[in-house]
Amino acid sequence: MKFLFLIAVAIGFIYALIRKPEIIAVVLFTFIIARINFDLQGLPLNTRAILSLALFGRILMDRTTNIKFSTFLGNGNVKILVVFLIYVIFVSMSQDLFTLDLLKELISSVLAAYFVFYFFLKNLHANHLKTAIIISGFICFADLAYTYIAFGSFPIHRIYEQFTGEDNASYDDILAGVNWNFFGQICGMGFVYIFCDLVKNRSGNRYIAWLLPIMLLGVMMSTSRSAIVGMLVVTILIILNGINYNDQKRRMAKIGTFFIGSAIIGMLLFATLGKYVNLDSKFLDEVISRLADEPVAILKRAMGQPYNIQSLGSMDWREESSENAYSAFLNLNLSEQLFGIGYGGFEARSLGHGYNAHNATLLLLIENGIIGFFIYFLLVAGVIVQSIIKKNYSPSLAVIIFILVFGLGQNREWTSVTTYLFVVCVIAELKVLSLNRNNSNLLNNLTPRQPVIHS
Repeated sequence: MKFLFLIAVAIGFIYALIRKPEIIAVVLFTFIIARINFDLQGLPLNTRAILSLALFGRILMDRTTNIKFSTFLGNGNVKILVVFLIYVIFVSMSQDLFTLDLLKELISSVLAAYFVFYFFLKNLHANHLKTAIIISGFICFADLAYTYIAFGSFPIHRIYEQFTGEDNASYDDILAGVNWNFFGQICGMGFVYIFCDLVKNRSGNRYIAWLLPIMLLGVMMSTSRSAIVGMLVVTILIILNGINYNDQKRRMAKIGTFFIGSAIIGMLLFATLGKYVNLDSKFLDEVISRLADEPVAILKRAMGQPYNIQSLGSMDWREESSENAYSAFLNLNLSEQLFGIGYGGFEARSLGHGYNAHNATLLLLIENGIIGFFIYFLLVAGVIVQSIIKKNYSPSLAVIIFILVFGLGQNREWTSVTTYLFVVCVIAELKVLSLNRNNSNLLNNLTPRQPVIHS
């Protein structure tokens, strides 16, 4: 039976690759965003590598478009991205931190970015990435719900690993970044993408509004304060931008009314969850503390008011880890401050004294130096500024801003493949806007021919 199933999957894969490569793109983007990857028996490559190479080969044979790989690399913003990735390689090599896995990761980043660019320009929409982020949000929500119901406490067990036989969930997964914060990040990204799409897209499917409370509940179940803050900040920015347009104000009123009601129901469901599932009482207390007690204690401490130090929880050592990272950067020599200490150098040198940096800004600065930091922000800040100038307030831009806010309390999210997907999506949007503007200017500059009078 298993053999027949694999044969059916292989046939479906080949058919989709030939006739509907967009389906393969959605699957690959979903695997990247949701961090799904596994080996296939008898094959030397893992699933994501097979999908990437197969899709790249299929695109090379596509004669219906002129969106070639050279066109992608010729884009100014993409050049900055490639320069940054090459810079990471050379700095890592200089610090003896270069590995084959790092090279594979950077190559897969470039390929995935090209796929986003290619399918956006070919179809003039980002539905492939939109579908992938929605599915990824569902997957992460389901993983959280499965963990709560079946195990009653963290670490998080992933559903797909039950089918691949790789369920090794442990607190060691925190080192790989696949912890509760990651699941909150993906659900938060799904929330801001859907919300922005509903507000900005006149012809958008209003039924996806039902996904907002699901993504919100996923963020709450993850207990990630970084995701909550990022979600609130970006939602407020979308609202502030939307009130400048009458049509968007009407849509926001409808969405807001629906969301407030569904959010209240979602929070009530979350609050009563412990009565109906196999939740450990100590774990439930910890969840409530992370969502309520810690933020209150942090706010009181910031305002100079009395607070319960026991309520700070992990936020206490997060502040210490950031201070360690800041001191570590100051203690580097001038050359290392300029060029960095390479990818993974922070952990390799134990600069955090057992803690991760928990500050994407400092981690980027330490491992890539002031020069690498400048190149990265030349890319990301440039894309954001160009979007604002051209009034391209798209869902992908909202996701980028969410990731930047989220990463302030996390680690490598700013330089992840997922981030590059949305950055390049905005680059493709700006490319289309530029082409449309040039075509419009060309038409406006054309003067009608004078009639020929025959004698």
